[in-house]
Amino acid sequence: MITSIPTLDESIERMKQEIIDDIKAGRVPADCSSFSALHDYVDANCYGGFCEENEMEALMDHFGGLNEEESMPAALIDYLNEAQNSIDRWIKGGGIQ
Repeated sequence: MITSIPTLDESIERMKQEIIDDIKAGRVPADCSSFSALHDYVDANCYGGFCEENEMEALMDHFGGLNEEESMPAALIDYLNEAQNSIDRWIKGGGIQ
């Protein structure tokens, strides 16, 4: 069970490490060109623990829970988008090379 909410920087660092681990394991090629291109090999949306039930429940609660349409709170969507955009910039800047 998650005991604290990761900061955006902590989530980004976890995502980077998980991507590097996938490259070392041969699941993702080292010449992957973008965050979007990761989806050719894995569900890149899951990096950072974002597909782990406990992690997402804690983040949902932290950012205000489901909205009236029973979808993710806007602040959580912004958090996830910023994490993914940061990873995209890191990859395009040669971060996984």
